[in-house]
Amino acid sequence: MTTEGEQRPPLIWDLPLRIFHWALAIAVGVCIYTGLDGGFYAMDWHMISGYVVLGLLLFRIVWGIVGPRHSRFTAFIYGPITVWHWIRGALRRQPPAVAGHNPLAGWFIIITLTALLVQAITGLFTTDDIFVQGPLRHIGPPPFLDWSQAEFLRFMTRIHRQGEWIVIGLVALHLFAILAHRVYLREPLTSAMITGRKRGAPAGEAIGGERILLGLALGAAAAGLTYYIVNL
Repeated sequence: MTTEGEQRPPLIWDLPLRIFHWALAIAVGVCIYTGLDGGFYAMDWHMISGYVVLGLLLFRIVWGIVGPRHSRFTAFIYGPITVWHWIRGALRRQPPAVAGHNPLAGWFIIITLTALLVQAITGLFTTDDIFVQGPLRHIGPPPFLDWSQAEFLRFMTRIHRQGEWIVIGLVALHLFAILAHRVYLREPLTSAMITGRKRGAPAGEAIGGERILLGLALGAAAAGLTYYIVNL
């Protein structure tokens, strides 16, 4: 809500990106809960939610190239000096104004997406030799690895199990960052990712269009590619 004479915050986050964000949060939450539970039926949901994560990541990779400007990777990947200047300003509660993701958050996003992608890929090869069998367990190791099929599957399973705790740590750090922005920097990130409008962003940084039809097409393509990969 805005008072009389007050301008609405500019639209920064497009609708496809916002849907991706909340869908990924739900899917990762289900993955973590079911992975820790480890029950027979829980693992069915664990695998389904993992496929959802994989499809969402495939969409995000492409959207980071062709999406609106603040969704593109080039918009929030900064050098170390810029990151350090932002951190110094944030500690003084005066961070440099950034329309999209700030320099520190940009690298956190890259790390998180990479960790989730590793989890999604290794999960396709994971097996416990009892009742959990990844859909690509029949595919052998790359030619440059002098491993047997069993050795390769054990390696992928170990990476997947250890990576779960990395993802949990990243989720906890993300929640802490949201709280710090809200309490310390007085910046409500959650509402911005719901409405797409970011308070304090320059009006000239508003995106011109949300590219909803393109987002739907790419989302359908990512879902189709995930289905193909799972059923190889």
